[in-house]
Amino acid sequence: MCRLTASFRSSSAGKGGRTGECGFTLLELMVAFTIMAMVMVALFFSFRMALNSYQKGQDRITEEAYNRVLEDQIKRQIGSLFPLRPAAPTNGLQQQQAAAAGQNMLMLSQIPLFYGTGESVTFITVAPLMLLENPGLTVVRYGWAEDEYGKRYLGAMETRYLGLDSFTQMTERPRGKPLPLVKDVEDLRFEYYGYDQQGQAFNWYDSWNAAETMAVPHAIRIHADEKVITVPINAIFNNQSMAPIGGGGVF
Repeated sequence: MCRLTASFRSSSAGKGGRTGECGFTLLELMVAFTIMAMVMVALFFSFRMALNSYQKGQDRITEEAYNRVLEDQIKRQIGSLFPLRPAAPTNGLQQQQAAAAGQNMLMLSQIPLFYGTGESVTFITVAPLMLLENPGLTVVRYGWAEDEYGKRYLGAMETRYLGLDSFTQMTERPRGKPLPLVKDVEDLRFEYYGYDQQGQAFNWYDSWNAAETMAVPHAIRIHADEKVITVPINAIFNNQSMAPIGGGGVF
């Protein structure tokens, strides 16, 4: 701030003069610094909010991409389901087990390894998620799982197919920690698309008994809350009593 002060001085010429004095008071400096500090704080928080929004956006994009990859893996794995039929039991123990189950050896050798309920599904695939750990035929189980915080999710478990026992164990007593496929799931259901011999048409079912149908379903549908994943199965084993392959309707 500038101020003009008049001063009269005597000189040898007897002439008076005016001098101008410019400067800022302490109060003005404090106000200016306060305003600058407020502006800098506002800019800092604006930058931080923009950075956080950008980071959240990147995290959301990454998570969506991860979910898309997992969904593609699910479709590839189910689509590559292999309707494996176990060889007829040859040793005494296997024969006793088959007899105890009320099944003859011929019938046992015709049942494809597939077990589907409303809460889980177990099948054989040629497309494992963990290729290095489970090369070749792999037993896969999808179903409910729970993390250490009590949150439920759609999980997958895999093991190498080493015979009928490996499939039975995965169906009845799976071991290990499931791999998360879809997180934070409150409602999970599986449905199976196949031929209804009584109605002579294709329908969706809440469960699938391969011992009765002697075949695997034509498609599997997974309901995970609002997400619905429908996967047609590429390879289907049919016996002579079943409808021709590829005779399904619209999913």
